[in-house]
Amino acid sequence: MRLPVWAVSALLCACGHVDQTKVAPGEFEGQAVVVWVGSGANSGYGDGSFIYVPIPGAELSFVRNPKANPSPGTEVITPEAFYTDGGSVPRGAQNLPGFNAWAYGPAYVIHDWAFVARKCLNDEGSVPDDLITEEMRNIRNMTFAESAYLMAETIETLALEHGSDDVSKRVVPSFTAGAVTHALWQKKGVCEDQHLSPEHREIVDQIQAERSTIAPEALVLAPRGRALPTVAPSVATPLPYTVISVIAPGG
Repeated sequence: MRLPVWAVSALLCACGHVDQTKVAPGEFEGQAVVVWVGSGANSGYGDGSFIYVPIPGAELSFVRNPKANPSPGTEVITPEAFYTDGGSVPRGAQNLPGFNAWAYGPAYVIHDWAFVARKCLNDEGSVPDDLITEEMRNIRNMTFAESAYLMAETIETLALEHGSDDVSKRVVPSFTAGAVTHALWQKKGVCEDQHLSPEHREIVDQIQAERSTIAPEALVLAPRGRALPTVAPSVATPLPYTVISVIAPGG
């Protein structure tokens, strides 16, 4: 049974509103490489704990359309290594087509990065200066409303590239404009907690050093777009970690 938009919105609850019909799509560049580091069993959202790993020379970037009126510094968004749970979709909604946590994986990585940056900017002056990077400071002028619009921009871009037009494309951006997400945007005191542990930083360094062994064809998708564990076929030697997925937005 295909649920109407209003029914899905009610299930997700706490929504704002983003008019998807007025969104100006941008352009993705690079790849989104994520590595599983935890189950996220204590969270009612997302799909576990992952690290996004930027591959030098193929970093995921989102180039925003000038028609979207991006705030200064956000014309091109290029995340650094950080923790993500994919799309923070409530577990109860993830069985609906298009609503799993990786249905729009690259879009969720870009949106999550904006929130990581904002939370550190919220703590500016109370944490060591080196915890707030220049890439984070590029988000300084982004408002909460713009962050929801960014979610719509990235999803619309992927949908156009891959011919998707399901209900989730219209509902997810409005969910990210809601009260729950707004509270996260304003949250303080969590910048230090968001930074990678030494162990996880070592994983990032190892993957970046082995970047030539990771191939775009390593991505494996199950029904409805859920990412499955996989190892790139071009790996010459066993790696001390598991690459969960390599997502090439334009592939």
